[in-house]
Amino acid sequence: MSGNLPAILLPVVRALSIAIGAVVPGLVFYKLIGPVGHWYELNFAENDDDLSRAYMVALAVQLASLFAGGWLGDLVFRRWRRKRDGA
Repeated sequence: MSGNLPAILLPVVRALSIAIGAVVPGLVFYKLIGPVGHWYELNFAENDDDLSRAYMVALAVQLASLFAGGWLGDLVFRRWRRKRDGA
């Protein structure tokens, strides 16, 4: 048992920490990509090909942030669990 949590709840807490870790950076990048994309469209894009390429880059950045956030959420959970088990 880890602290006050029953062992049966640890997978649920781990899944929630991964999900929250993935959603937070995903939302941050989503909010940042919109204004950056608009700025790019107004200042640099010459045709639809430029816009579609920028859109694909934005999707790749958001996908990478989701994976990185999920990994960080899992890392935080594992450190929290190790700290609780060791104390």
